[in-house]
Amino acid sequence: MNVSNLSGISIPNSSPDKTIVTQDIEARLAAIDNAQAKLNQTDTAILESDMQPASAETLAMIAAQQKQVVVTMVSGNPEQAIAIALAQSIEAYSARLEAIDQQTKGLGAFSDAMEIMWKDISQTSPLTGTALEDAFQLVLMDVLIHSEDYPSLTSDDFETIQRFLECSGSGMHGSHEGYDQDEFARDVTSLFNKIYLNAPEGSLARSIVDSLDADSNCPQALVEQFNNGWGNLDGWKYDWENGVGDVSPILRMAILSSLLGDPSIELSSEEYNMILTGSLSDIDGYMQVHFQMNTIGYINSDHLQGWNFHWEENESTGTGYGMNFWSSEGVTFDYFEDLAEQLPSRPLTDEEIEEINRIGDQVKMLQQTLKYWLSICRDEQMAIARNI
Repeated sequence: MNVSNLSGISIPNSSPDKTIVTQDIEARLAAIDNAQAKLNQTDTAILESDMQPASAETLAMIAAQQKQVVVTMVSGNPEQAIAIALAQSIEAYSARLEAIDQQTKGLGAFSDAMEIMWKDISQTSPLTGTALEDAFQLVLMDVLIHSEDYPSLTSDDFETIQRFLECSGSGMHGSHEGYDQDEFARDVTSLFNKIYLNAPEGSLARSIVDSLDADSNCPQALVEQFNNGWGNLDGWKYDWENGVGDVSPILRMAILSSLLGDPSIELSSEEYNMILTGSLSDIDGYMQVHFQMNTIGYINSDHLQGWNFHWEENESTGTGYGMNFWSSEGVTFDYFEDLAEQLPSRPLTDEEIEEINRIGDQVKMLQQTLKYWLSICRDEQMAIARNI
């Protein structure tokens, strides 16, 4: 979808005269016919786009076709200023369309969603309870996205992060592979301090750890939360079954990715934001309407791959219960990377829809300009041919 560098095209500055051979005239007319055919295809695409919701991707495709019209014509166009002006217009709105498209899916949208969740969590200060864990989970997610910024983190540290993503945060507590509240309380201080020392200025991780340190007495408050606020299986089951509490950031993103990729439903912008910031009760309401089950039912169904909640302890070990990711290593980096980079397109905001509609008007205006330009070029070549 990248449309660029048109203004760098070198356009010959030769004026047609009576010495131009017939073959050259025919070649230029053929180029005009080719450009006209491409323009007709673009006309069809514009008509089809008018019958569909605003789409940055569709408009970018049309812009790419318009670029091809200019590219087809420049070798035989004597009016360089017109070609460059058209090229610059296409480049300008193509770049903006690409930027919008990048922010509505994949890592761009995933990072924006993390910012939205932190903005919501940080409305309360100081943070207490599992909100502390949710904030720290966002830190760990940002660390994984920008792992190159944390050279002091060891392979053991990253394995610990995988455990924190699986079983820390709202609704996430569980015990797997011998990793339980004692291990979280033991490891959180070292992990927090290493990130605090390395988080780059301007990063989401930097913003959150600074806030947790200054306003919520972390990492000590996190240690106390794991020691004293862990709860038990009966309490976790009650909360999930009765819509009590919140949902952790990593699980919100897993649910959101699943919903966005489900062809049977279409999330509105309001529903998208509700999944990111609403309570468990809010999300339960959505699930009941669309899937006739609550959130934990959705997690334990075939809808959400990778996750489930174990309602019973493993009889032989006394562990293996609570929230569970389908790996003996916690939330694996490969899973997280795929979740972040392959997030399906989110709904457009009102502002984005307004901007795309405005760009759509520009695309249509340039389409008419291209038609007029081709007409002039054709008339000019025909006049030259008649004068040979």
